[in-house]
Amino acid sequence: MKKFFLLVVSCLFFSCGKTDEVPEGLLTQEQMIELMIDIRIAEGEVMNLLLTKDSAQSLFKTLEDKIFEENNIDTAYYKSSYQYYLLHPEEGALIYSAVLDSINLMKEKISSGN
Repeated sequence: MKKFFLLVVSCLFFSCGKTDEVPEGLLTQEQMIELMIDIRIAEGEVMNLLLTKDSAQSLFKTLEDKIFEENNIDTAYYKSSYQYYLLHPEEGALIYSAVLDSINLMKEKISSGN
């Protein structure tokens, strides 16, 4: 939750310098949502393993690379798209909201045993 807050603050801070230039290969909002859900799940899995910081970072990088590979997404396009949505908070907010809603729904399903 702390990371999400910092992300939102960053969005607001950088929105002053936003440009209307759309980067080449911009991922759609739906693609970003799916990737970010998978990435957040991977983060949670790594955090629950109680590894040292270096081991956790290494494992997370491996999982993140696997997510990009499985979705046939170039990391450069993801980073460029992520930056674009950070600088366009009205669009980025929709993505982050959908990611949080999806993760919360997953948690509810797990908690209810479905």
